[in-house]
Amino acid sequence: MDGTTHLKHNVASQPRWALGKNLPLLLPLVFFAAMFLFYPFRAIFEYNYDEGGELMKSLLLARGYSLYSEIWSDQPPLLTYLLAGGIRAFNFSVDDGRILIILFSTALLAGAAHILRIGWGAWHAAAGVLLIFLLPFYVPLSAAVMRGLPAIALAVLSLSSLTVWHTTRKRLFLVFSALILCLSVFTKLFTLILVPVYALGILVDGWARAGWRSLLIWSLSFAVFCLAAISLLVGLDNLDMLMITHLEAREMLKINMTISGWLVESWPVFILAGVGGLLMLLKRRWTSLYLIAWVCGAYLLLTLHSPVFFHQQLLVTVPAAMLAGIALGEVPAIIRLRPIFNSRTLLAVLALASFSVYLALRLPSTLPEFYHLPSIQEKAINSPWQQQAQVFLIKMANRAPETHWVVTDIPMYAFRVGLINPPYISFVTAKRLSTLELTEEKIIALIQEYQPEQVLIGRREFPKIKQYLETDYRLLYNRGKRYLYLRRDLKGQ
Repeated sequence: MDGTTHLKHNVASQPRWALGKNLPLLLPLVFFAAMFLFYPFRAIFEYNYDEGGELMKSLLLARGYSLYSEIWSDQPPLLTYLLAGGIRAFNFSVDDGRILIILFSTALLAGAAHILRIGWGAWHAAAGVLLIFLLPFYVPLSAAVMRGLPAIALAVLSLSSLTVWHTTRKRLFLVFSALILCLSVFTKLFTLILVPVYALGILVDGWARAGWRSLLIWSLSFAVFCLAAISLLVGLDNLDMLMITHLEAREMLKINMTISGWLVESWPVFILAGVGGLLMLLKRRWTSLYLIAWVCGAYLLLTLHSPVFFHQQLLVTVPAAMLAGIALGEVPAIIRLRPIFNSRTLLAVLALASFSVYLALRLPSTLPEFYHLPSIQEKAINSPWQQQAQVFLIKMANRAPETHWVVTDIPMYAFRVGLINPPYISFVTAKRLSTLELTEEKIIALIQEYQPEQVLIGRREFPKIKQYLETDYRLLYNRGKRYLYLRRDLKGQ
């Protein structure tokens, strides 16, 4: 090949090389665009009861009430403060809160791509992003105002910073990793499981290089950031609120689904993750041990934990999908080996078979969730149940100018019309109700104290509350289990 031919070959191959190199960076942006334009999150009234609770807590915080001392919450404060800041600065709506979660999800994909790209390559990173996107519940949780996915996103970004430290040995990245993991823990406590995982990885990798110093920097940074967060955002007197309800619910709240039950649909990912783990050992890419330890630690935690909810499975499946991306990304390199039938061929066949099954299982249930037309134009609530919700909203909004308080166990209704709950009932959860931390008698006492102009109940029957309301309230509207009451001194429909 002469010089001219070689130059032409390089010019011709450069676009393909550039595309492969930048694909991991482009895919998260494509995901954000697809979610923003085509996913119908604007047409969903409420993904989960937790959404309304998160938004109501943030609205109360934005209006000057204090978190924990006035506003009841059994969750860490970071997401509440972010949403409250958005409400103060931009008058956040439900849709704006969901866009914030989409941004967290985009950051998760970008962090996962960065980790895999540094440790393995661009195509491994692209495969990991695709596998995460197809995980059960990943897409709807990417648009739901709930805290699990943002916490996992921050944990992935913390690992991404730690991966850079392993490559560059610049200790500033240890500090960044500690800070971001602290933010993750103060979004949702279940990522505390990663503290010993990351600490052990730092110590083992740096043992020959005075690794204890690196561990000391990371550990002290994490401890300082956590103490600052407790002091500024929680308060020592309020720490028990983050634990007591969860501990009591282990015995009181009976949910049959275990973490193993939630993971059944993801079994091809775990086969791929096993292949990725074997390839990691064969190639001695030891930084990928973080992902194996994360999967095992999270699974053990959720096996011992009760109750287990659908959104908690992402703590296990996200790092598993990243390991699976390693397996899928290695397939082309294995196929190019000579002879073709070698000791790794079986791993490549197993990876391709598992990926094919995964696509067959997940594509039909994931892609139809995206509308063909840009859903940014779609504002209608499009199911019969959600159309009934609109009727409640209209009736509540009609009385909003003369309403100071709404007592409701479904705060999403009040938030959507700009009304607030009493702070103690801002977040009604199954755990609070099952542990009797929140009872009918307490709700009646709140009604007596605040004299709300409107009362909306609908999660449970609450016969005592209904009986109490008969005296001073009249039934304005009801459908199914949901009842809207108006104080009798207020007239109109």
